[in-house]
Amino acid sequence: MSAARLDEIASKQEIRDNLLVYCRGIDRCEVDLVRAAFWPDAYDNHGAMAAPAWQFAADIIQSKLANTVLTVHSVTNHLVELDGDLAFSEAIVVTYQKAKDSEDVQFFCGRYVDRVERREGVWRIAYRNLVHDFSGSLDLGQWGLGSVAEDAFVRGARRQDDIVTGPVRTDMMALIYPPPH
Repeated sequence: MSAARLDEIASKQEIRDNLLVYCRGIDRCEVDLVRAAFWPDAYDNHGAMAAPAWQFAADIIQSKLANTVLTVHSVTNHLVELDGDLAFSEAIVVTYQKAKDSEDVQFFCGRYVDRVERREGVWRIAYRNLVHDFSGSLDLGQWGLGSVAEDAFVRGARRQDDIVTGPVRTDMMALIYPPPH
């Protein structure tokens, strides 16, 4: 495989990973993870919250902590088109958000349309447009799988209370799998 093809594959993967770090940051309410996806001079045209990206990161995390108890961002159909040190990235995003004062779950389906730039060998978002395709509200009913106890799962959380962004991750990675009997 040629060096150019390897660079193309590695670049696309880095751009995809960067988008997933952004989603993790939003869902875990970790402003530094959100900022890590963007260049310091980037701009995020996020509808009503359009702002310089690093300011957007602080504002969106503050809003999520004040107004929601959970958010989930799922990225699908991610296409990356490279042109040297520039990339055009389009990814479908489906989000679910539960407000603190409601039993309903709000959902949003749209697209992250990004200009991504490689600077000094690193890919990050330079400009984002969030495209709204459709959205709505879902009534959150009771857990429907009686054969699986809902409380049997590790519960998701935010910041240091979550298994991924808190100290449990370090503890988990230090374990030997499978655990001895």
